Amino acid sequence: MVKLRKGRATSSPSSTIGLMRFFDAESHAPKLSPQFVLAAAAAIAIIWIILLKFTG
Repeated sequence: MVKLRKGRATSSPSSTIGLMRFFDAESHAPKLSPQFVLAAAAAIAIIWIILLKFTG
């Protein structure tokens, strides 16, 4: 049976470079603030409730 060495875990340089490339890459997606997302979700919920109340 193979015994693993105890201590600090190390990662290979190639995987570290890949992670750095992933986090440094600029995405072309729109950047939305958390406040905008919450406000949009609240607005959709309010509109949904109003539509259910008047059409149902």
